[in-house]
Amino acid sequence: MKIAPVVLAGGKPGVFEKLTGPLPKTYVKIGGRRLYHYAAEALASIFGKVYVVAPRPEALPYTYVEERGQGIEQAIAAAESYIGAESHILLAYGDVYVDPAAYRALVEGAASAGADGAVLAVPRRATRGYGVLETRPGGLLARIGGEGQWIFGGAALLPRALAKAAAQRGLYEAVNEAAGSMKIAVVPWSGVWHDVNYPEDLVQLLEYTAPRHTYIARGAKVSPTAVVEGPVVVEEGAEIDHFAVVKGPAYIGRGAFIGAHALVRNHADVEEGAVVGSSSEVSHSLICERATVGRASFISYSVVGPDAVVEPNVVTMSVLREGRERLEPIEVRGRTYYKLGALIPRASRVQSGTALQPGTGWH
Repeated sequence: MKIAPVVLAGGKPGVFEKLTGPLPKTYVKIGGRRLYHYAAEALASIFGKVYVVAPRPEALPYTYVEERGQGIEQAIAAAESYIGAESHILLAYGDVYVDPAAYRALVEGAASAGADGAVLAVPRRATRGYGVLETRPGGLLARIGGEGQWIFGGAALLPRALAKAAAQRGLYEAVNEAAGSMKIAVVPWSGVWHDVNYPEDLVQLLEYTAPRHTYIARGAKVSPTAVVEGPVVVEEGAEIDHFAVVKGPAYIGRGAFIGAHALVRNHADVEEGAVVGSSSEVSHSLICERATVGRASFISYSVVGPDAVVEPNVVTMSVLREGRERLEPIEVRGRTYYKLGALIPRASRVQSGTALQPGTGWH
């Protein structure tokens, strides 16, 4: 079985326009990489190459395929014109973060079942509808869109003929039609898996992309009075000023600046060129490229978009209290959160002294 790995990294930005502008959500940066890089790097390490369908190529060791039109069908069709004589295509969604071992499990699961292809299955409570995997005896796929306790995990190993059919009729439609005549294995995956549907999903993703070791680049500048308690990654050109505390897991990107007496902690991510002002605190938040957090501000469970400016003394409240003991749930898009700060859009400005209520900006 010869496999061509393909990462689908295109599409419209949708609600992510607040962070990525005209680019797809897969172009948001977290942990120093764009979201789709995690899938691309994993597949490149397994197969030695990877095709990325995207609207804008980057200077990376991937084969970029120009996105033509919108939708998964168009992306598969575009990839088909680049791929050689491989017998199968491994499709991976660029907005799904998954442990690299899941891709190996997908291939091994198909081989051990003697199947023609395979789909990655992620456990969920009993549900029905779009993306739900309905199985038949032998761990094989009956259809996508039925009723069950598994959902499609954003990765599929498809024979070339099935991939071509998907480019014409749609992925789910083609797979459902093929399930009657082909053996499509359903490969369970209970490891790390996170689907980024909405910007608030980035807050939880920080827990998966956070560093697991400490690394301070040779060209980084850490003051002798600063405290760095791992796991923390400090990239080239970053500077941590006097008496600042970085308590991991935390990521400090290239050229970022952490001011004097600042506290960066608990799954905080300060991306390339961003600034955290003196005496500020950043906790469990994503500070995107070139964003500025003014002095004495408090940013918690929030996302600050690229080039945004948070002026001094701004507070993002992340908890609603109902009485002294009980937390009141925060509702966003029908989902309940008990800690959620603010989404501050790209190139926006928050005035000094503002207190942003929990859940601000996500809708």
